[in-house]
Amino acid sequence: MLTQRYDDTVALPADAETVLSQSHPRLRALHERYRSLGLPVTVPSVWDGELISNELDLRYFRGESPFVWNYREWPRAMVLKYFIFTEYIARRDRAGLLEKLGEDGSFGCWTFEYPGYPRVSRDLLDSVNEILFLDQHLAILSRPGLRVLDIGAGYGRTAYRMIQAADVADYCCVDAIPESTFVCDYYLRHRGCTPPARIVPLDELDEQTEPGSFDLAVNIHSFSECTYDAVTWWLEWLARLGVPNLLVVPNDREELLAYETDGSRRDFQPLLEEMGYRLTASQPVLDDPAVQQLLEVPDHFLLFQRALDA
Repeated sequence: MLTQRYDDTVALPADAETVLSQSHPRLRALHERYRSLGLPVTVPSVWDGELISNELDLRYFRGESPFVWNYREWPRAMVLKYFIFTEYIARRDRAGLLEKLGEDGSFGCWTFEYPGYPRVSRDLLDSVNEILFLDQHLAILSRPGLRVLDIGAGYGRTAYRMIQAADVADYCCVDAIPESTFVCDYYLRHRGCTPPARIVPLDELDEQTEPGSFDLAVNIHSFSECTYDAVTWWLEWLARLGVPNLLVVPNDREELLAYETDGSRRDFQPLLEEMGYRLTASQPVLDDPAVQQLLEVPDHFLLFQRALDA
């Protein structure tokens, strides 16, 4: 991992080399469509052209990329850190999700294997942790016909894992980054989970979504990489849809900070309150202080609920 961003030992699907390319006509069309909208969500701050061109190999999107952060340390340190992470999740995994969801190492994903545990990855461990938190507070694993809206869905990690774990009737993935829409559509079709997953391009949001059609919205490490105006636009849209529950995982502990084009930060928590969302649960992503310190992950799960009279 010190010299290569992805693990290419698992062969790519036969069509990946030709489809997962910046020159693909559909991706180019998405760029044109999104650019023509003139919306604040299409103004990049973190996800600018330089980041995408320098750090995103579309073929290996599950390796080290703008979608996935790994430790990229000396091998022994990496193995030890992921063992601590694995053991932490396994102790809390009463639903057996590590085994149920599994990991195949596809699309460049770095994986780790330890005696007595299933093969794991950052994708799998993060996903199980998020699902367990949501189940603790919203009982999503026992709820029939769950309807989820994923804002900033990336390559579809959470969509695929949620569909594996729960009874999902609709999982709607939206993103303002053309590469995300493009890769997410490819990945979820590859995984055979469309439907219930669906990928809605930015210019089709109004015609493909309607108020009252979602139980939960999730935003995982996305608002923290958007401008304040972009976060405002997303939250106004979310409020119009009347989504009752919202999970936000920011990049800055418990702080809700947008990322401006000049690198400055701006607090967007007042926007949530303005849209009627109240914080009902805040919990460290790793709630064991020793594990949090060793893995250097100070992130928090922030669960909001919308007032009925909002």
